[in-house]
Amino acid sequence: MKPRQLIYFIKVVDVGNITKAAEQLNLAQTALGIQIRNLEESLHVQLLDRHSRGVSATPAGLLLYERAHEILQRIEDTRRDLISLAGERARIRLGATPSILKLIGTELVVAAKQQLPGIALHVVEELSFVLTDALERGELDYVLAYDIEENPGLRRLALMKEDLLHIAAPGGDTPEGGISFKQAVAGDLALVSSRDIIWRRIHKTASRLSLDVNVTYQVQSMEAIKALILHGLAESIMPFGIVSEEIQSGALIARRIERPSVRLTLYLAHAAHKGLSDDTAFIAFVDGMIDRLAATIGPYAHPIDRSQPPQIEADH
Repeated sequence: MKPRQLIYFIKVVDVGNITKAAEQLNLAQTALGIQIRNLEESLHVQLLDRHSRGVSATPAGLLLYERAHEILQRIEDTRRDLISLAGERARIRLGATPSILKLIGTELVVAAKQQLPGIALHVVEELSFVLTDALERGELDYVLAYDIEENPGLRRLALMKEDLLHIAAPGGDTPEGGISFKQAVAGDLALVSSRDIIWRRIHKTASRLSLDVNVTYQVQSMEAIKALILHGLAESIMPFGIVSEEIQSGALIARRIERPSVRLTLYLAHAAHKGLSDDTAFIAFVDGMIDRLAATIGPYAHPIDRSQPPQIEADH
């Protein structure tokens, strides 16, 4: 058995469908199917029942599902113990979104060196859905990402809610104050893609209100979207951090969306098989950095009460 095969098997059981699991793992369905069959052949036992609705674990599969979490955790514990024995710093791979890192990225790295001398922090910047995919593939240890969906394979801690803002170039007829959701989605919008959490939240709200969303430009980069807005070609809906400098300089105008407001929830998440006993200091460090992030975002941030010691909840 290979650790990656166990990760793949856990995902297939969680999802109950090889096609959907392959999409979430960013693998070809055929490649994932081969990995599962190879695992079954190496163990000489059938792990999955295939049926018209997808797949379900056999009794042997359920046993492996339970043990796989334990095995992966033991591998992680062993890795950490060996690093500690060698006198080296433990490595934590943290993924965070562009809006977070633009606001506190430098401070986060500097503070980690000062407050976490026993940890080598490696930071990866990507959009929320890309970070979640990487976390599920075992390529990251933790992610700070927005609107992470409930998933038996992940554990998550809600840290903060944040208002999305309507962003446009300044104009003589731009009114002050907020903007209604109906007005915000009627302009020439530039958004990322249907997998992006902002796209999904906007369209979900619009569907509930029976409104159309006018997506004129679908662009795969927040910086490219920002360039379109600066040239007066488009408007957008995004978090404060992406355009904080342009807002402060007056190059762009940000308006709070009202009737209804649109908010995202920021989570710290990790794989369900990962323990937290060795990462208490890191969790506390992240908690403190979120306080600084909320202070930087100002009135658009709504911290979740974390007066009690951080507890990462499992979604079942």
